[in-house]
Amino acid sequence: MPHITPYSYRTDPDVPAFDDATPIVIFDGLCVLCSGGVDWMLKHDPNGTSRFAAIQQSVPRALYRHYGLDAAAFDTFMVLADGVPHTRWAGVCAAAQTLPQPWRALGTLGKVVPRAVGDRLYDWVQRNRLIWFGSRSLCRIPDPAEAKRFL
Repeated sequence: MPHITPYSYRTDPDVPAFDDATPIVIFDGLCVLCSGGVDWMLKHDPNGTSRFAAIQQSVPRALYRHYGLDAAAFDTFMVLADGVPHTRWAGVCAAAQTLPQPWRALGTLGKVVPRAVGDRLYDWVQRNRLIWFGSRSLCRIPDPAEAKRFL
């Protein structure tokens, strides 16, 4: 992604206002791997500050349009942190950095992997995720205890 002005979406009339005070992990709510990743993050950081939103929701879809990404194709998940989108390999590292140690350190360490290598690995998994792990017929819905962690 080219240089992004932090919080540029706030002035985009097509992006509904939302609370962006904490990182938001945007995932495919129908993908078993993606939903499983959210479950894993919740388990390993139950009191964390990061929140989650499925691409099937209106705010994430508007954010993808704002950044020129195709929400329908969903070829990358996004971590929106401090008003800046992190996608593909950078998104994986940014998601890890929202977690407690040792995961936070692994997210930092992941940044030493050249982006071209990390993005290639990310793209390979992304292309095959539905074949390997399957999809759900309904979007992942948080239980009442998790609800505060979702948009």
